[in-house]
Order: sequence, then structure tokens, then C-alpha cells
Amino acid sequence: MLFVANYTMKGPLQALIATLLLSVLTVWFAPFGLLLGGIIALITLRVGVNEGLKALLLAMIANVGFTTMLMGSIWPGIVTVIEYMLPVWLLSLVLRKTNSLASVIHLAMLMAGVGVVGFYLTVGDPAVWWENLIKTVLEPLMAQAEVTLPPELATNMAKVATLFLGMFAVMLWTSIIFLARWWQSALYFPGRFREDFYQIRMPKSVAYLAVVIALTGLLVKTGIAQDLSGVMVAGLMFPGLAIVHHAVSVKKMSSGWLIGLYVLLFIFPQMILIVATIGLVDTWLDIRSRWTQETK
Repeated sequence: MLFVANYTMKGPLQALIATLLLSVLTVWFAPFGLLLGGIIALITLRVGVNEGLKALLLAMIANVGFTTMLMGSIWPGIVTVIEYMLPVWLLSLVLRKTNSLASVIHLAMLMAGVGVVGFYLTVGDPAVWWENLIKTVLEPLMAQAEVTLPPELATNMAKVATLFLGMFAVMLWTSIIFLARWWQSALYFPGRFREDFYQIRMPKSVAYLAVVIALTGLLVKTGIAQDLSGVMVAGLMFPGLAIVHHAVSVKKMSSGWLIGLYVLLFIFPQMILIVATIGLVDTWLDIRSRWTQETK
């Protein structure tokens, strides 16, 4: 992946080629959007806001244009823009101005939260909207594959779809910005990303808000409070991960601990809540400073 960033930074023509190629590839294979968003963010961070905006506009036009030609609909392209491009460019502007990864996470949480609230205002009851979507789109596709979707499963999926979508948005946008920052560090400031990542910590105002929303979500168990609590958990996961990485580094532990953690996060999504709780608690306890002093 570093090769892609290195090629992009060789000059304006290379940046144009990389952006155009990745935007087209994303039409056929969506995960290429991770690299596309990273390139847009890297250009913004390293070259400038105007050049980043040009890369964003080129990617948007190319992706939406090719998607419309191939699929006969503009909406898949619009979804790709929202998923990989526009929010990432906005986050890169914040990072360029503040040099704070924590500020990036704050804005990602805010944008996802506004999206969740806007979704409720638009569709009324998201669970009903998702259930209708599952019945009209997913079930016919599964029927063609001779697979039956149990009604209870469809109902349960509809209830948590908005929550998982909000969490996914925060994780995706933040991860793409982290990728761009890592590229920038590897190419121009070796070791800087690791130092910045270790220092991620949520301010107390965000922590108190997270506690209020989380408790409300636990009590209500459904609705907008629960969905917003998912957004907060996704954001708090990153300072939690920073603490774990810092611990492995300071205590000179095996990297196998990190591999094991990410495997558990992938297999058991409940681990996200545990890691997020660590990030939340660190707001008041400053865990990293404590064990840094212990190692001196």
C-alpha cells in the first residue's frame, strides 16, 4: 500500500493517474475505496487543500460517471462518495489544521451522529424502513439462491442495522484518515504516526456525553439513543486501541498480543465495547502516564 502513496506523491500527473485509476477500480471492487480515500486525504495533508479538493472532485466525477454508465443508476456512486470520499476529505482538512488524531475522531463521531439523527427524521422508524428493505431487496436475492431468511432474523437485523451503520461509518472514515497519516509519516516523518497515535485521548466533555448516551441506550435498549451509543463506542475504541498499542511498546511485549486482540475484535464484536471502555476510563485515569512512570 505504501507503493501507492509513494507513486502518488511523485508529482501532479501521478496523483491524477492514481486518483482516477482507484476511483474507477472502486466501481468494480468497493474495498479499493479505502485506498482512494487515503490518497485524497494524503494529497490534502501533504500538498494542500486545493489539490485535495481537485482530487476529490475528480474521484467523485469519475466514480459516479462510471457507476451510472454501468449500472444505470447514480445512487451507488453517491453511496461511494459518502462512504469513501467527501467525509474523508473533510476529516483530512481538520487533521491538516489541528494535527490532532483525536479531533478527527471527534468529527467522525459528530458526522455519523448527525447522519443517524437525520436518518430518523427522514424515515421515521428506521427499523421498519430496514425491514421493508430486507423484504423487498434481500429476500428476493436469497430466494434466487434458494436460501430462506427466517422472519425473526430479518426483524432482529432491522433493529440493529442503523446502529451498525453508524459504527461502521466512524470506524471506516477514521481508519482511512489513519492510513493517510501513516503514509505521510512513512514517507516524510518516520515514527511520527506512532507517536501521534499513542497520544489519542478523548476530552472529558466527550467522555461525559458518551456516558450519558450509553446509559440512556442501555435503559431504552431501542431507538435513537441506542444507535447513538454505538457511534460513541466506535469512536472510543480508537483511544482504547492506542492504550493497548502503547502498553505493548512500553512494556516490550510481543506483537502477538496485538494480533490476538485484532483477531478477537474481528471474531467477537463485543470486544469493541471492552476496548472502548478502556478508552473512556483513560479520560480520567491517564493510564499511559501511570505505567510510563513505572517503567522509568
